[in-house]
Amino acid sequence: MSTHRRSSRRRQSGRAWWIAGLAVLGVAAVGLALFEALPRVKAEEAPNALADIDVQGWDAHVVDATWVQGAQVVPLTDRQGDLIPDRPLAAGERGEVRLEVEGPPLLAFLPADRIQRTLRATTPPAPALAATHLSHNRTTYLAVPFKTPVTLVRYTIDGRSREVRESVPSKVVRVPLPPSRPGSSGSLTVEAWSASWEPASGPRRITWASVPFITASASPGPEMAPDTPLRITFSAPIAEAHLNRWQVLPETPGHWKRLSATTFEFVPSSSWGFGPNALVAVKIPGGPEGPVSQNGSYLASATTLTWTTAPGSTLRLQELLAEEGYLPVIWKASVSQRIPDTWAAQERAIYQPPQGTFVWKYPRLPQELKSLWKPGALTVMIKGAIMQFERVNGLTVDGIAGPAVWHRLIEDHLRGITSPDGYTYIDVTENLPETLELWVNGKLVLKSLANTGIPATPTYLGTFPIYERLTFQIMRGHNPNGTPYADPVHWINYFEGGDAVHGFLRAAYGFPQSLGCVELPIPVAETVYHLVHYGTLVTVNPPGVAPAPANTQLPVEAPAS
Repeated sequence: MSTHRRSSRRRQSGRAWWIAGLAVLGVAAVGLALFEALPRVKAEEAPNALADIDVQGWDAHVVDATWVQGAQVVPLTDRQGDLIPDRPLAAGERGEVRLEVEGPPLLAFLPADRIQRTLRATTPPAPALAATHLSHNRTTYLAVPFKTPVTLVRYTIDGRSREVRESVPSKVVRVPLPPSRPGSSGSLTVEAWSASWEPASGPRRITWASVPFITASASPGPEMAPDTPLRITFSAPIAEAHLNRWQVLPETPGHWKRLSATTFEFVPSSSWGFGPNALVAVKIPGGPEGPVSQNGSYLASATTLTWTTAPGSTLRLQELLAEEGYLPVIWKASVSQRIPDTWAAQERAIYQPPQGTFVWKYPRLPQELKSLWKPGALTVMIKGAIMQFERVNGLTVDGIAGPAVWHRLIEDHLRGITSPDGYTYIDVTENLPETLELWVNGKLVLKSLANTGIPATPTYLGTFPIYERLTFQIMRGHNPNGTPYADPVHWINYFEGGDAVHGFLRAAYGFPQSLGCVELPIPVAETVYHLVHYGTLVTVNPPGVAPAPANTQLPVEAPAS
C-alpha cells in the first residue's frame, strides 16, 4: 500500500517538471519572436550615398530620414538601403544623418518598437582632376584620373557630349577615344560628379598625346666578326614582335631569340655566318604589321638596320688570287706555314693568313704594272683581279671581295680550279705618236697607234680596270661646242667613267682626237677585245712617259715584294 503511494507521488512530480520546462521554453520562444519582430537598424557611411542602412525586424521600415547640417535640414530617400538627399548638397560638408525606424503597429505599445539613430557623415568632396595633360596608350579609351572617386563624367569631343557612369565610384574613369597613331595629340572637355546628387565640377580642358613611335637600334657595331649575332633593341617593351615578317639580308641560316622585353638577337647557325666584308641588313616592317609595344606603339615606317663584318686579310686575298692565276705573281707558302686543305682551316686563314713568298710570274712586264704590286695592299691590281674572278664565276663584277667572292675563292682553292684566261694588261702613252700596247702573260703581243682625248675633253690618266664590255654601241653626248653627237663605235672596253678603249674609224691615228676615249682602228680594236677581259688593267700615261721597251727583261721568279 505505502509502496503504491510513493510511486504515484514520483509520477506526479515528474509531470510537474515537464510542465515547468515546457512553460520556460514557451516563454523563451515568445521572447525570441518578440525580439525578432522589433525593429533594428545598422547604418554606416557609403561610397555612393550619404549612408548605407540595413533595417531588420518584422515589418520594420524607415519613418523619417534627414540630413542635418547646421540649420539646414534635407530629407533623405531610402533607395534599397542607400540614403540619397532629395536635393543637391554642397561638397565636403560635415553633418548628421538622422534616422527613425518603426516596427509593426501590433507592437506600438512597446517603447522598442520605434528607434532613432544618428550617424556622422561627410558629403563627397568636389571632383578635381589629378592631371590635365595625359598620355594615351593607343587603346580605345583615355584614362582620366581624379583626386577623389567620381560616379559620373560628361565629356565633349568635337562638339559632341557623352557620359560615362561608374557603378562604383572610381578615381580613374575610362573615356572612350577612337584609336590614334603614335605621336598624335588632341583635347577634350570634362565635367565630373562625385555623386549624382552633388553639383558638377566646372568644365575642365584635358589635352592628350598618344605614346611616341618606337625606335630600333642595332648592336654591335660598326664592324663585327662574320658569326657575331645581330642584336636589335627597341625603345619600349615589345608585346608582339611578328618575327616571321623580319627579313635578314643576305639570307643567312640562323634563328631569332628574345633576350629581354626590348631586345632580340639573330644567331647565325654556322661559323661562316655572314662571311667576311659583308653588308648585313635586317628589314623590319613598320606600323601594326611590325613590332608592337606593350603600350600599343609601333615603328613609324619600315626600318632597315645594317651591320658590316670585318673584311678578310688583303694578304690572304692576294695569296688565293695568285694561287688561282688571277695575278701576275705566284705565291709559295712557307713549309712551316702550310695549312690543311679543310674548309674550317681556310675560314681561319681569312683573318690569320699563312706566311709565304710572292714571286713574279712572267719574265717581262712593264714597270707601270710592276709599280701597282704591293703585298698586303689593296691596289687597283687587286681590284682588277677580283673583277676578273667575279666574271669567271658569274658573280656581280664590282671588284669588292665580299662574302660571295671569299666563299668561291675557298671553294676553287679546295677543288684546284684556276683562271681560264691569261693575264692581260693595256699600256697607253700620250707621247707622240700616241700608242697602245697589249701585254698577255708577260709578252707584248700587240702595239698600235691610238688616239686619246683632246685638251678640252682629256682622257683620264692613271690605271683603271675594265668594268664594262660591249661589241657595239652608239655613243651619244655633246661636243665641246655644245652640239650633240651620236657616233657608232665597235669593240668597246670601258675602264673609267665614259672613257673606253674601242674601235672608231678615223683618217689617221697617233694623236689626240677623241672626246676622252682611247680610239683604235676597228680591226685592231677587235683583236684587243677578244684578248682582254673584265678587270684587265688599262694604264694611260701622260706625255713624257714612253712606252715600255719590248725587250724589257726581268729574272724569272724575281721577288715580287
